[in-house]
Amino acid sequence: MIVRQWRGWAEKDGANGYLEHFAAHVQAKLGTVRGYRKALVLTRETSGETEIVTMTFFDRLEDVKGFAGEQYEVAKVDPVAQGLLSRYEKTVSHFEVALELENAGGTGSPEA
Repeated sequence: MIVRQWRGWAEKDGANGYLEHFAAHVQAKLGTVRGYRKALVLTRETSGETEIVTMTFFDRLEDVKGFAGEQYEVAKVDPVAQGLLSRYEKTVSHFEVALELENAGGTGSPEA
């Protein structure tokens, strides 16, 4: 499985708007892509702004290309999203999932 990771930053209102935009529009487009599995959108407050990390999961790199095209390492940030962000990475990173573990027993501590 391939994970496509990207980061952007926004003011608080912009971050909330981006999350809404991702859920309503980006997810709808991703849902039509062959091999797309799921997305995670992570946020954290840093120095007065919100950092946003998106992680989209695909079966194969060829499926990523189905979404992003041949220049798949270039970030695809639509104009609406650009207007909600104060800045964003122009490129994305791709990782192969090497190990995936889940707590099957449910007895682990919630503390990190």
